[in-house]
Amino acid sequence: MYKVRVLQRFKDTSSDLKTRNPGDIINLDTTERLLYLMEGNPQKRKMVELVSASPDTDWHKHGPSIIIYQSYLYHIGGIETFLYNFVKHYKDRNITIIVDQSEIEPLTYLSQYCVVEVKQLRQRYKADVCILGNYNCQDFLSKCDAKRYYQMIHADWRGIMLNPAWANFSWSKPQKIDQVICVSQTAADGLKEVSHCDSEVIYNILDDDITANDDLKVFITLSRATAEKGIYRIVEMAKRFKAAGKRFVWFLGCTIQQAPADIQQAIKSMPEFIVLPPVPANRQLIGHCDYLVQLSDTESFCYSAFEALQRGVPVILSRFTEAFNIVEEGKNGYLVEMDLSDLDIDKIFSHKPQNVSYVDRCDYSKWEKVFKGEL
Repeated sequence: MYKVRVLQRFKDTSSDLKTRNPGDIINLDTTERLLYLMEGNPQKRKMVELVSASPDTDWHKHGPSIIIYQSYLYHIGGIETFLYNFVKHYKDRNITIIVDQSEIEPLTYLSQYCVVEVKQLRQRYKADVCILGNYNCQDFLSKCDAKRYYQMIHADWRGIMLNPAWANFSWSKPQKIDQVICVSQTAADGLKEVSHCDSEVIYNILDDDITANDDLKVFITLSRATAEKGIYRIVEMAKRFKAAGKRFVWFLGCTIQQAPADIQQAIKSMPEFIVLPPVPANRQLIGHCDYLVQLSDTESFCYSAFEALQRGVPVILSRFTEAFNIVEEGKNGYLVEMDLSDLDIDKIFSHKPQNVSYVDRCDYSKWEKVFKGEL
């Protein structure tokens, strides 16, 4: 669930075309809708700004209230990974993450388990425990009332200062900070050398749910991101996988700008999709995937299917005419209806075809006749 503040007046297509005016606070149920209103629309209008994101699941929360402040969250990084592992491990605790700015991806991850809020200029914050993720948090520190304040150090300052750009760096612990926490002994030694500050070492939390990922499947599609090539079906199939609670990664070797605007936003909102530049080398990735997927309206040959089968990788094809000449159901892949009405998710995830085979139907002798002008 996302709470946003309206910046520009617009007609809300998700609410009977109700007019939304600047300053209105509204709730959005999907990441796709958030992306559309935040410059993901054809006109590139930023119609809303994010106020907060929260879990769809009502976790039973208990314990002290905890605020974690992090100025900026990037797509991926060590701090972002720490925060995700932290709130996932302690999803039953009262944790709120406050940010100045964030990319959409970490917001999506984090808001599965905790509340994420964008810092407001004149707002004061109150909690039992305040944890600061940045070393330069004086402004937020002055706006937060807590019983206990902790400063986290994620970097090896001794190593960072070898970079000339950081040569004059210095830091001293703010008086309000009760304890400094370093994520490793290396970070603690660096802090001690640079700032002469003692700290407590708590090594970063690792994701202890790795064994649950053993059923993760990897899909790949090497095709244009257009309607006739099945991009709508691809997004719909992925949504159904997610709704079924399946874990997967889906590589799309395509020019994403070819896709309709709504599909581009849907793809961007799903972290399972990884978009690759459409280069020939992508074929080498096929052999490391569980399935190649091609959901076209029609294909006269379907090269990508054979590129997968040649590498022992089963395929999932829509029921275009030529697909029946390629797929032996359950032996080298599966066929699905154009509307995905017969999509058997458990079969795809639990019964991946083994000992994949294919038939090379090219009659090379005919090309010899062509070369001789005899055909």
